[in-house]
Amino acid sequence: MKTKTKTLQSTGGWISAILILIMFISCEEEKLFDDLDKVLPSYVDGIQNLDEEGIDCGGGSGVACPSCSDGIQNQGEEGIDCGGPCEVCIPTPRADELQNSTSPYFFTFEANDAASGRDLLPLPQNAQGVTFNLGVADPAGGDGLVGQILRPENGPFGGFEDFKFQPQPNPIDFSSYNKFTMDVYIPSSNDFSGNLEPMVEVILHDNIDGNFFQRWTILPLTMEESDFDSWVTLRFDGTNAVSANDGTLLSDNITYDNITLRFGGSGHPEAGEFFVRDLQAVTSFIADGTPRADALAGSGLPFFYTFETGDAESGLDLLPRPTDQQGVVPTYRVSDPAGSTDAVTRILRPENGPFGGFEDFKFLPQAETIDFSVYNKFSLDVYIPSTNDFSGNLEPLVELILHDNVDGNFFQRWTIIAVTIDPSDFDKWVTLEFDGTTALSAADGTTLLPDNDTYDNYTLRFGGFGHVEEGEFYIRDFVPLME
Repeated sequence: MKTKTKTLQSTGGWISAILILIMFISCEEEKLFDDLDKVLPSYVDGIQNLDEEGIDCGGGSGVACPSCSDGIQNQGEEGIDCGGPCEVCIPTPRADELQNSTSPYFFTFEANDAASGRDLLPLPQNAQGVTFNLGVADPAGGDGLVGQILRPENGPFGGFEDFKFQPQPNPIDFSSYNKFTMDVYIPSSNDFSGNLEPMVEVILHDNIDGNFFQRWTILPLTMEESDFDSWVTLRFDGTNAVSANDGTLLSDNITYDNITLRFGGSGHPEAGEFFVRDLQAVTSFIADGTPRADALAGSGLPFFYTFETGDAESGLDLLPRPTDQQGVVPTYRVSDPAGSTDAVTRILRPENGPFGGFEDFKFLPQAETIDFSVYNKFSLDVYIPSTNDFSGNLEPLVELILHDNVDGNFFQRWTIIAVTIDPSDFDKWVTLEFDGTTALSAADGTTLLPDNDTYDNYTLRFGGFGHVEEGEFYIRDFVPLME
């Protein structure tokens, strides 16, 4: 037993000695390789050597060195490619303010970096069809910085020069944000006598292949000559815009990942200059709240209704009847067809409507009979689209009807004040004045409206009566006028 134990102890000693020797050799090899690293330059040694342009970057390293033009906030920069070792960052106050908005993407053109926007950044200059200069002085003399877009003569894309943003990493969701606003300034020094147009287009598209133009959606707007040399807010409405290939509504599109802007039209080589600022996606062009009703609330008027909404927020002592009790189809709080941020109401006179040609818009009856002795004139703003077909029985006519609700024969006792809009006033807002000073009741043909003490209701009729033809009208601000 003693011999066997002694043998095992001896063997264990040899094994320990061998392990110690192996560990010593390994440590010496590591020291050797460490020494070799110190002696042999490499692209990962933390030293600028070989053909590197910086520490372990540039040259043959395969790693780009940080720079003031790499589109990345690095090397101690205070913003993307600005501050620190780069040029001072340009202030972007409008972008800073928009950061508080809910818009998923915007770009103010105050500078050529991400500080000017949210999830939007221009492609590099060499990938653009136009020449752009961002952060330039406002041509109108304002304090803010803007973007200058120069459409070149005989540009690189054969007449289809545009300004592109970088593609998004995923398809853009247009289900809610399918409208866009952008401020544009067009100098009158442009020559629009040829093919150059005072047009700006927002183009939504994919990047699947070079045939993206076969599938895109374009929202074009043309500026009036009277708006040259001034800033104009353009509102690009994609609500009914469809794709070029299959007519898919923009709100339903799930393939587009890019936003592009085109200036001056397409298919021609002519040069042009445009200035831009503050592109943003919005859900509506309508201003928040009911500002017109708020303004009238302190006017001292006995009643009014602005049609900014379909409820009591739009008026005083006036409220529409429920839609299912109307002869027309009202759509409240729609965008102004003339392009302002006002909320208005669309009145659709339906074809073959429910009241046999006597379709109208009714307010709820008043609690007491109306006193017309002081307020017997009324105004209403009306917008009539020229797309209406007035070649038949439909008329560009709006009637204010004052009546009681004693029984179904109220039409035998009512007073009607009618105003016809001249075709020259189509496609713009017109303030109609309904003068009831000399208006008479149908009951006896002698009672003047100022003397009437039986009416408790206001009704509006659009397009005439006694026919079944449809028509479209927009209205706002029904207000009484003092004698």
